[in-house]
Amino acid sequence: MISMKEKCFIVWIVLIWVCSRPIWAANYDSVYTQLPFPMEKPMMPVIPDLTVSLTEYGGKGDGETLNTHAFEKAISDLSQRGGGHLIVPEGVWVTGPIVMKSNIDLHLVKNAIVLFTSDKSQYPVLPPDEGTSAFRCQSPVSAYHERNFSITGEGVFDGNGEYWRSVKRSKVSEIEWDKFLSRGGIAGKGGKIWYPWNLWNSPGDSCVADSPEKLSKVRPRLFRIVGCEQVLLQGVVFQNSPSFHVNFILCKDIIVDQVTVRCPWNAQNGDGIDFSSCENVLVTNASVDVGDDAICLKSGIGETGRRRGPCRNVLIDGCTVFHGHGGFVIGSDTGGGISNVVVRNCRFMNTDTGIRLKSLRGRGGLVENIYVENIRMNDIANYAIWFELFYQKETPVLETVPEGSEKTDAPWMAVNADTPCFRNICMSNITCTDADQAMFLNGLPEMNVQDIQITDCYISAQKGIRVNETSNLRMDRIVLAISDGDLATFNNVKDVHIHQLKARKQSGISVSGSRNRNIQVEGENISRQNVYTTPLASGSIIIID
Repeated sequence: MISMKEKCFIVWIVLIWVCSRPIWAANYDSVYTQLPFPMEKPMMPVIPDLTVSLTEYGGKGDGETLNTHAFEKAISDLSQRGGGHLIVPEGVWVTGPIVMKSNIDLHLVKNAIVLFTSDKSQYPVLPPDEGTSAFRCQSPVSAYHERNFSITGEGVFDGNGEYWRSVKRSKVSEIEWDKFLSRGGIAGKGGKIWYPWNLWNSPGDSCVADSPEKLSKVRPRLFRIVGCEQVLLQGVVFQNSPSFHVNFILCKDIIVDQVTVRCPWNAQNGDGIDFSSCENVLVTNASVDVGDDAICLKSGIGETGRRRGPCRNVLIDGCTVFHGHGGFVIGSDTGGGISNVVVRNCRFMNTDTGIRLKSLRGRGGLVENIYVENIRMNDIANYAIWFELFYQKETPVLETVPEGSEKTDAPWMAVNADTPCFRNICMSNITCTDADQAMFLNGLPEMNVQDIQITDCYISAQKGIRVNETSNLRMDRIVLAISDGDLATFNNVKDVHIHQLKARKQSGISVSGSRNRNIQVEGENISRQNVYTTPLASGSIIIID
């Protein structure tokens, strides 16, 4: 007869075996079909069979014991033994920073919560590395130039971000604001912002900063890895980060599969999943509900970005965004370039903008070969589709209008290495309901947004299409249900061809600026009588019956 003790031991061994099996063994080849160009697939990590439990190294999931040393011992031991699977069982595992190593799978079983301590003294301030020019506290989960590792399972990483993030008075209710004040901290800027400074249950503030404002600037990212290769995140939840949640920098061969990222809607700098100068990336079936950009690609600023290199070969498929500043975002850090990107089969809800590409003079970089298809959006506060090369700037107008110009002729600047360029961007099969404005394409006079194709879209919005400083734009089979104002406005555009445009009602088209050329519009409820041009734009548009 087998004793009860032996039965428990066998059950535990089976549990470890089941949990440690590579659930990522599924083949991703099917995701890489019907792409508009060949794309290199990321290499998947291959983890040795050795399996250990965090409890073997003194870990306790009692919600009270600090497990930093247990994680460090377990990862160090596995690393010295060639790698393997570290199982985090059910429980609440309070800990300081976890540093991942090569050849290790950190596996959180269901009902395992890794709660990062609110004691800020556990997160030392680190000097800048190749991923940042700023001092910043050590991330709760980090890796530096490691390869072949994974984080898998169904558990949760909680960054305890409310002990780090400031809160703007304008973003919370009266009851919520009073609750923040009751915790202590400091209300600064005339009572317009609350800082979690020297809270009784969050010691260590003075260890990392000498003022609440500086504390806000050194907040760590929940998961941040630099210069790593062959990395898998699968199934886990990253929530409540002090700032960005999942941040890859200068990494290669990355898979993010069935990951959930979430935080309060008003979390300052609460980005979801960010890639900076990374290549060979797959993000599939992720769910994101955050306070800033949801899924974002970057590549540094200016010369720093050019040294880092591009973000390229990125496939984002089957993802859902429940809230964020943008559902899918490129920029505004574009210095190293961003290219060969496919975003498809995604849903964006309750975001400020649906699809957002942004940069500005001084950032530089070539953004090209971007394909977005089969996207569903609703409840978009601003633009469904937005190209912006005057990010966080007002589009300039002429204060003094010389002869041969119009007020809307933004002044030119010389093109140099820090001039951003957006070109060869295709979007198709997009449905959006309840946006404020359908589209806004805003290029630079010296470097237009160029070679853009938008097809097979239905968008209902308060306002229509606005196109500024854009060249070689083609739209086909676009249905617009617009409530107010002009159906489309054009300013200083060239070679714009819009065919089979369906307007739900008769609406106007306006053209302004002295640099327009060859605008052609054809569709339903479009008439010459509803076209309005400024004097120097006269003759630049043709309505095709």
